Amino acid sequence: MKFTLKIWRQKNANSAGKFETYNIDNINADMSFLEMIDVLNEGLIRKGETTPIQFDHDCREGICGMCSMYINGRAHGPKQATTTCQLYMRNFTDGETIVIEPWRASAFPVLKDLSVDRGSFDRIIAAGGFINVNTGQAQDANSIPVNKADADASMDAAACIGCGSCVAACKNASAMLFVSAKFSQFALLPQGQKK
Repeated sequence: MKFTLKIWRQKNANSAGKFETYNIDNINADMSFLEMIDVLNEGLIRKGETTPIQFDHDCREGICGMCSMYINGRAHGPKQATTTCQLYMRNFTDGETIVIEPWRASAFPVLKDLSVDRGSFDRIIAAGGFINVNTGQAQDANSIPVNKADADASMDAAACIGCGSCVAACKNASAMLFVSAKFSQFALLPQGQKK
């Protein structure tokens, strides 16, 4: 497969960014979107023409929420309930032009290219009073009783991977979905109860 990629390039948080166009071919339909960017970056490094495109990634298994980017105007791309790392090139048409940009929300300032600062989410979690304190040996998790209904509800809330797409997609850049999911998750567990 071959594609024309229009990718947001920004040197750092203080510089202006712009879209740059790249043509890429010999892309396997079974590659993930991030693997396709890896192939593009390897080509850029080999040619020595420009610096590789910086983007966030970690687990590449759809659970960490780091692979956040807008693809053709949609958070994580055209496939619903799919993270960017789990999006495959077979979901695009051969020869298609794909526009790739970072989250567009003031809560996530661009650090470089497609990488954004997610520190605002960390501050939300810290504001909830959930802290780690070294108090000695931890109690075995299986010895803390949690009733089934609370455990199930907590797991439903934990489905939020904290990627930020709800904020980036919201016209008001609201974090209410993230906040409600995380606080519901913690509040249902023994660790979140008032002592």
